Amino acid sequence: MTRFLAIIGIALACAMPGSFASAQPSGASREGPTGLSGAGGEIRRFPSIFGAASAFPSPGGTGFVGLNYVNPRGGIAGEGPDGDFGAGYTIGNPIENISLTFGLSITSLKDFGADGSLSISAARALVIADRSLTFVGASASNLVAWGDAQLNPEAYSIYISHLTAVPLANGELPVQVSAGYGDRITLSEDGLGRIDEGAFVGIGLGVTENLAVSLSATETQLNAGLGFGVPEFPNVSIGMGVFDVTDNVDRRQFSLSVSLGF
Repeated sequence: MTRFLAIIGIALACAMPGSFASAQPSGASREGPTGLSGAGGEIRRFPSIFGAASAFPSPGGTGFVGLNYVNPRGGIAGEGPDGDFGAGYTIGNPIENISLTFGLSITSLKDFGADGSLSISAARALVIADRSLTFVGASASNLVAWGDAQLNPEAYSIYISHLTAVPLANGELPVQVSAGYGDRITLSEDGLGRIDEGAFVGIGLGVTENLAVSLSATETQLNAGLGFGVPEFPNVSIGMGVFDVTDNVDRRQFSLSVSLGF
């Protein structure tokens, strides 16, 4: 159990609070160290999942700011690179009541502030055992949108996430699994970028104390990513990955994010 709690401190939050598909076209993401408050008030983070929403919230009274670089924009060949800015703040206690995270997304750095939206996500603990945690969450994104973000409708999703430790010969491997359903999740396989409702699933592994690897998938695409912890700066998160690894929906996209929790 001691090694389990130590390793879960490495993880990086690279998942959207809202739908899978909204992360792909915009590249915006909810960044920031994510975890639960320990008995002494410390933040216990865990293996993140690139491209999939997680029901584990940041502790109440904490916030984040982050930058996300994507290439090409929206995964559309010829669009070139772009970036996004995200910020948010979490209130509440998901163990005793409900945790709420309020987010702001600026969906391009080329004309900063011209396009963006707000989001909100909620989380609640289902089961807290000696060696595992299970939480449920729900989110709404692209709320109060302005600029080009108004061209996309609001998106909603629900999900469940489970964290456990797998015993190994030299210790324990922390594992997070998340699955859910949303109304703007699945990209069409004809390459036209149409978005429909659907399910998603993802898994993240804490390989070392400073490295997490993950895979996630919708009904039509596969995503893969890495999360890096910075020992000297525990509130800094770095994540990188590729959406639509197999280019099945003609939307392959590289993503690099850096965020700061406070």
